[in-house]
Amino acid sequence: MLVSIESYFHDALRPAIPHDVDVVTGPSLGPSNEDTQLLEVSALGLKLALPEGDDLTALRQASFHGGTHRWPANGRQVDFVLPKGVQGEVVEVESPPGRPLRRGDDYMLEGRTVRFFRPPAQADVAVVAFLRGERAHGFLERRSCEITLVTRAWAREHGAADKLLSSALAAALVASLDLGNLDDSASDESGVRIRLLRPVMTLLGLTRGSEVLQETSFFRAQAEFLIRGELEQLIAVGEPEPTGIIREVRRV
Repeated sequence: MLVSIESYFHDALRPAIPHDVDVVTGPSLGPSNEDTQLLEVSALGLKLALPEGDDLTALRQASFHGGTHRWPANGRQVDFVLPKGVQGEVVEVESPPGRPLRRGDDYMLEGRTVRFFRPPAQADVAVVAFLRGERAHGFLERRSCEITLVTRAWAREHGAADKLLSSALAAALVASLDLGNLDDSASDESGVRIRLLRPVMTLLGLTRGSEVLQETSFFRAQAEFLIRGELEQLIAVGEPEPTGIIREVRRV
């Protein structure tokens, strides 16, 4: 999930940063001797809220095999039909990806057809449907979470790091307005799905300073953000475990 957050903001910030300045994601050693400026985008960690009490399974629900189906759109099409080989019923729809829609307000289901009231915008991937199939062994769990995101600007020239961070900060705040659900799932065959739902971002603070890295002096300007949302974990493998307890077996 941290990589997905970084990728989203990397793509949002890249157009706002001069083309000759590298924008890097993930853990970083900072600028090298060859850099005059550098921008880092780092999701430092994700922390989940624990269920109240001693039972760590208190929020777990029954698990069902699921899947995901994606459609392109031409900007005019309103009907999207699940292919015959796709199993399960549609339980959620996003369009564009990451933007959940409301059934009855934005679309309706007619059998295996997702029918929009307004055509989705043209895109290679315009509509995403999440499916629910047969009962599975595993669980569905949603818990509140917090993610710390940092954008860090480096520059050799005094004042240049502040200017670089100013551009990055503006772009990050604008991008946070369209921050939708993020999918960090493995393939459908893995039986594991992880999504960040309804994320909201706020600016926590700004800091700046100077450091000597690899015998080179750099100025540093940094913005720290907090992202809150709900992390969905779906584990769905094999058949469900039988319910009930065998108290006694008698031989006749």
